[in-house]
This record gives sequence, structure tokens and C-alpha cells, in this order.
Amino acid sequence: MAAYDDVWDEFDLWDQWEELEEMDAPRVVVRRPRRIVTDRMNPFTAMSDNEFVDRFRLRKNSMYDLIEEIREHLPAPTDSRGCPVPAHLQTLIALRCMMSGDHQMTLGDCHDVSQTTVSQCLKVVSRAVASLSRHHIMAPSGNDRQRTVQEFYAIHGMPGVIGAIDCTHIAIVRPSVANPEVFRCRKGYFSMNVQAVCGPDLLFHNVVARWPGSVHDSRILDNSRLCAQLEETLEPQYHLLGDAGYALKRYLLTPVAVPTNDHERAYNSSHTHTRNTVERAFGVLKKRFAYLGKKMRTSLDTTKAIIVAAVVLHNIAVKTRLVMPQDGAEHAIINVNALHNGVPVDRQGNAQGRLKRQQIIRIFLNLILIMDDCSQLFHSVPPLSLSFLSPS
Repeated sequence: MAAYDDVWDEFDLWDQWEELEEMDAPRVVVRRPRRIVTDRMNPFTAMSDNEFVDRFRLRKNSMYDLIEEIREHLPAPTDSRGCPVPAHLQTLIALRCMMSGDHQMTLGDCHDVSQTTVSQCLKVVSRAVASLSRHHIMAPSGNDRQRTVQEFYAIHGMPGVIGAIDCTHIAIVRPSVANPEVFRCRKGYFSMNVQAVCGPDLLFHNVVARWPGSVHDSRILDNSRLCAQLEETLEPQYHLLGDAGYALKRYLLTPVAVPTNDHERAYNSSHTHTRNTVERAFGVLKKRFAYLGKKMRTSLDTTKAIIVAAVVLHNIAVKTRLVMPQDGAEHAIINVNALHNGVPVDRQGNAQGRLKRQQIIRIFLNLILIMDDCSQLFHSVPPLSLSFLSPS
């Protein structure tokens, strides 16, 4: 036992001797080399016009104007590496996220910023862009309204139309609210039910993005500012077109539920072709900004801002005649709203709405049927023009 203790005493002495030698030796401090962040690529100069549009969904000059409009609303944040993110890069990061729908960490690696910075840019930029909605999302008036009516009439002979209205569901994750089940739509997933009115050129005139997915389309309209404006100020010769989920009103025409003659079937056909513009507009919007077509994982407030911001950016693209190759390609004349949430709706509508619809069926579409019959009988003679029916 004594020999065993002597051995361990020798080891202890040897360890103490090594410690003394290390203390006497000069200390060498090895500093970790500082990470050098390379200059971030400037897409305005590094990309061609087509490449820029493919990645950010706007032309360069439109992007310049947008950045100047929202610059004062953007802070000067820094990422986790201590590098400032300029206003133009914040905007480009947010739009790239909305366009692609990629994971934020992947986008952060592409732009040499952290995931937290990408999330912050998306939140701040979307709210800044959404604040421009009053300047970029508005109903036509004056000469623009007359042009809208004429362009709608040119689609399939439906007179007096100033817009097509419908709702679309934007999928979201289960929200952190007191009663999250109100956000579960009729198809079983959590969503936001977004109402919009669009024109014949797929330009959005109105958008409401604050209702849970379980709320019926007609309830959203009845509780919107748009409904009050239509009831109080819209002239009787104008109206919107809506599907069977809405009640027939003086300012909102719906299809005939059970058509019984050729006139009513012709009215329904014209109604379907004309109202289809809002379906195409929703399709183009979700193709331009794929983030809307995926399950959004942002907070509810940020989600609402992103939806409105996407509509603003879509309108900017439409006004600058930026047409994506796939615009409207997959949106034929189909009834995508055949099913509704089961909320009872007064489909007979009020007396003014029924009278107005019957007048259109009797007067305008009766002439269209006569001309169709004539063109079939005298197929060698080109069909007559209905320009005299077009509103002045």
C-alpha cells in the first residue's frame, strides 16, 4: 500500500513541475481571425432586366420608385454580424421572400444576412408597402369608370359592370389566439378569408384581409366599408358581379339559380365569363407571390400586411404592363365557388335587385340571342356589332 501511495506522489510532483514550467514560459495569445464579410451583390447592377423581374416581380424603375416611397418607414437594422442592411436591400429581401416563398434561412444565406434579419425585413417592408394601399388600391372614377364598364362589356356583353367581387382563402398556421378554430375554413385548414374586387384588366380595386377562414363571403361584404359605399353612393346603372354565395342586390348581380329559358341561360353565361376576371386575378396574384400560396407562418398582423402588400405590388405590376408569362393560363371558365360555408343567404335578393336583373335579361341579352340566331342562319355574313349598346 505504501508503494502505491509513493507512485501517486511521484505523479503529483510531475504534474506540479509541468504546471510551473508552463507558468514560466512566455504566454502566446492566439487571436481568432476576424470574419471578413464580402460586399453584398447589388441586384440593380448585377442582374439583367429579365433576371430582376423573375426574382423580384417588378421592373427596376418601379422598384426604385417603391423604395423611395417607403424609405422613411424603414429603420436601419443590423444583422447578427454587425453589418448594416440598407433600405434597398431590405426591400429586395422582403420581395424575394414573398415571390419565392423559400425558407427565411435560405434567403438569408443568399443575401448574407441572418434569418432574424430576413424575418424583420419581411415584417417591416410589408407593413410599409401596405401603407401605400390608399394610393394603389382604389375604385375607378370618372373616365376610368367609363372605360372599366366598356372593357367589362367587351368581354361578353354584360352592361354596367364596374367590378367583379369574390373571396379567396390564404392558408396560415394555427394562430395563437383565444379561439383559433374560427380560422378553420370549410376545407379543414386554418386560413384568412380575403375579399377583393377587381377590374377587367386584373387590377384590384378593393381588398379586405382581416377575416378568419370560417366567415362566409356574404358576411364579409355586409360588414365592409365597401358595402356602405355601394348602398349610399353608387349610381343605379352600375353594379358588381358576384357568385351565388352573395345575395342579389341593386348594386350586386348574381347568377340565376335555376335558369328556365334561353334568356336566363345566356345571362348566366355572360355573368360567368365576365365575373371570371376576379378568379384570374387571384390566380395571377398567387403566382406572382408564391408566399400566398403556401401556409404562411408569420403572425396574424404580419400576415394581413403581407397580403395587402402583395396586392399593392400586383397593381404596380399591372399598371406598368408587366405581364408574367403564366398570367391567367390556368384559369378557364370554371365554377370554383360551387360550395359555400353553409351560411343561409337570401338568394332571391331584394326587389330592386330582381328587377334590375330581369331588365338586363330582357333587354340586353335578348338582342344578343337574336344576333346569335341571325349569325347562325346567315353564317356567311359577319355578326353585327353591339357597339350601340355600349354605355357612353
